[in-house]
Amino acid sequence: MTYEDLLIVKYKENGRDEDGMDCYGLVLECCERAGTPIPDIVYGNDSETLPEYIRALNVQEIGFPVKGAILQCTLDGDLHIGYLIDKKTCLHMTYGGVRVTPVSALKNKRYFEVI
Repeated sequence: MTYEDLLIVKYKENGRDEDGMDCYGLVLECCERAGTPIPDIVYGNDSETLPEYIRALNVQEIGFPVKGAILQCTLDGDLHIGYLIDKKTCLHMTYGGVRVTPVSALKNKRYFEVI
């Protein structure tokens, strides 16, 4: 899977195309390109509905980073999601645009494999 063209995509709340994406929109695109599509589900960002939301994505939690996994973390105090382009590097959307960040730099990490 290539992702270089995504590096110029700007942040757009609820964005789902090259005109702009949010963090989940970027993960949707990466999963689609990798041949492991996940549903586009709106999540209300409260901890009570998070387990139900994750189950609906057709993913299972794994204990370690692997290429192609979805990473859930905390970024600037908010729940955040990204896509692992390898076991050490995460592609994710920030308010400033798409970033490639070392996994070690992200906080409160959980990893999910698309099943």
